[in-house]
Amino acid sequence: MTENPEAIPTDPDILHARIHAEWEAFAAVVATLDEPHIVRRDEGEWSVKDILAHIAAWEKFLIANQFLGIPAQEALCVPPDVVERASEDEVNAILFERNRDRTLVDVQTEWYETHRWLMSELAKLDEERLKEPTLCFGVEPRPLAQWIVFNTYEHYSDHRRMIEKRRVG
Repeated sequence: MTENPEAIPTDPDILHARIHAEWEAFAAVVATLDEPHIVRRDEGEWSVKDILAHIAAWEKFLIANQFLGIPAQEALCVPPDVVERASEDEVNAILFERNRDRTLVDVQTEWYETHRWLMSELAKLDEERLKEPTLCFGVEPRPLAQWIVFNTYEHYSDHRRMIEKRRVG
C-alpha cells in the first residue's frame, strides 16, 4: 500500500469522489485503445485485457472478503499458504493464468459489472465502518478505507500509468 495512512479518506463522499475520478481516468485511457492494442501481450508484460481482468479480480476479492465475509483464500480461490505468506505476486500469477484465455468482451463486461457492484457496496458504508480495522490480505489489520483505497483508486492509477507509459514508449 502506497498511500500514507493519515491521508486515507474516511469520509465516504471524498472516498467515492477519488475512486470515481481515477476510475474515469483509467477508463478514458483504455477507451483510446483499439482491440489489437488491448489484447496484445508484449514479452514479459500483461496485455491491457489482462490488466482489466486483474483489476476486476481484486475488486471481486474486496467485495467477497470485506462485504460478504468470505475468508481471503476462498475469496481468491488460491491455496491457503499463498494467503498466509501474503504473496501478492503469487496471487497475481494465479489470477493471470485463470483469466489469460478469456475473451475481451467477457473480461470487459466483468470489469465494468464488478466495479458497479463494488460502488454499490461502498455506497452503504459510513465513516465509522471505513475506520474499522479489518484483515484483508496478509497479517496486519488496517482500516477498511485503506484496503478500499489500495484495491481501487491507487490500483487504477498504477495500471493507468503503466498503460500510458507503454503507449508513449
